[in-house]
Amino acid sequence: MTRCPEAVGARTRTLSAVGALCLLLASAPTATAMPTATARAGSGGLAAPAPPCDPGWLCGWTGPAYTGVASLAAQDMPRYPETTAYVGFNDAASVWNAAGPRSANGVRGGRCVTVYNKPDYGGSRLTVRPGHGIPQLPASFGHVRSSRFHTCRATG
Repeated sequence: MTRCPEAVGARTRTLSAVGALCLLLASAPTATAMPTATARAGSGGLAAPAPPCDPGWLCGWTGPAYTGVASLAAQDMPRYPETTAYVGFNDAASVWNAAGPRSANGVRGGRCVTVYNKPDYGGSRLTVRPGHGIPQLPASFGHVRSSRFHTCRATG
């Protein structure tokens, strides 16, 4: 069994994101690779991961088209630690934003995420709208080193 110091002995109602992810990984089956099949998303014919990235999460995969080893993040990450829990970002080839669109006061929007190729939100950046992904990060971008969630207006 995997032991995570952030999660062991925690008695508070909430765990750190790392601790929660660690608990999830410790209780999950030992396979870490995601299936290579993809499904088609509703509008626009965008390739979506199959199985999908859980709602509310940013998912990164080591392979193109949402294949390979996956990692998850649900909060701003000024830097991804060099651990196996974040290999899907540190060696990212594709990313998916599973935050769905929502409407408030008649305005359709959601939770976008901007990924950066440098720690501390630096370097080149790509913004991923809710329910969308980047099936192949450009070679010139490199890998995801930090990410930030923000509210955005949905298009179309």
